[in-house]
Amino acid sequence: MAWHRLMLRRSAEQTGFTLIELMVGMAVAVIVVAAAFTILTTTSKSLRANEQVVDTQQNLRMAMEMLVRDVKLAGFGSPAVPIGNCTSAIVPADQNVAGVDTGPDSVQLLVPTIRSSGANRWTLKLPTTTAGTTSITLQPGAVADMVSSGLTANTSYISIGGSATALVTGLNAGASTINVAIPPPLWFQVEDRVYLLQCIRYRIVPAPDPGNLCGGSSPCLTRGVAGVTVGPNAEAPIADGIEDLQLAYACDGCVAAINSGIPDRVVDDQNGSNSFDQADFLSNVPWTAAPLTPDKIQLVQVALVARQSKNDQGFGEVNNAKVGSSGMAVTGDHTLAADGTHRRRMLVKTVETRNVGM
Repeated sequence: MAWHRLMLRRSAEQTGFTLIELMVGMAVAVIVVAAAFTILTTTSKSLRANEQVVDTQQNLRMAMEMLVRDVKLAGFGSPAVPIGNCTSAIVPADQNVAGVDTGPDSVQLLVPTIRSSGANRWTLKLPTTTAGTTSITLQPGAVADMVSSGLTANTSYISIGGSATALVTGLNAGASTINVAIPPPLWFQVEDRVYLLQCIRYRIVPAPDPGNLCGGSSPCLTRGVAGVTVGPNAEAPIADGIEDLQLAYACDGCVAAINSGIPDRVVDDQNGSNSFDQADFLSNVPWTAAPLTPDKIQLVQVALVARQSKNDQGFGEVNNAKVGSSGMAVTGDHTLAADGTHRRRMLVKTVETRNVGM
């Protein structure tokens, strides 16, 4: 009897799981694993979506900062003669001057280029005198560097500190000298900056970008000398995913009925509202006939739209595009069609010109 009770006790202690218990345990394990996988997938997609949003916003801000900087500098040291395609400090190019735009605008700006640091910085090595000069000497290697950036004799203009602008009549890259005519009594000191004046174009390259200018990341915003494809002056992408650029301009002296069309340091009241408002910004204007000429422009309203570089796949397990953008009114002159696969961000900034018309 003792032996029988011992065997029963051992049998009870060795009892395993039943089939039902195993099935329940497996079902619970599958649910836990599936939940964990879903959380992992959702988290991963959320991180990727957030990264795309951050990249889009960064590209948008960077593009805006570069464009705004050049608008502010447009006309700095202008010699009042055409340089490249720039017949004025600002050359607006509305996409459709006849009416509502169907695509992005572009603009060309006369801006100063400078290398302000390094051994070959574009600064004077030797001072000039009040007697005037016909030659200036820059830091070693500076003129060669300027040549690689587009400096040529008899076509390029330089500005010394924004105070004296002159045509380059000759240059010696080895000696780092430039031949210019600086009249008296102007004089300059060592390390005064020497700027190369260039006509720079900003434009949008839309998809599908057959020339591959955007490097597979179309649309993009490019910056460079119009038509140049190689070298430092070539039009090159500065921000990926920039889908639209719209520009509007407020001017002083553009309306003949206001102060007889004479600039009076007050932006023209285009709609007679006796206040400055959105209607005072002009688009669909060729800016080629007086009094509507670019030298009257005082404010530039810049509107940029950026979109994600890749389709947004949502947060679920299925890889289908979930999030996009509805139609977007960029300005009163242009509305972007809906895009069901990309999120968009828009940034608008008004810039005061500093050198235009001076």
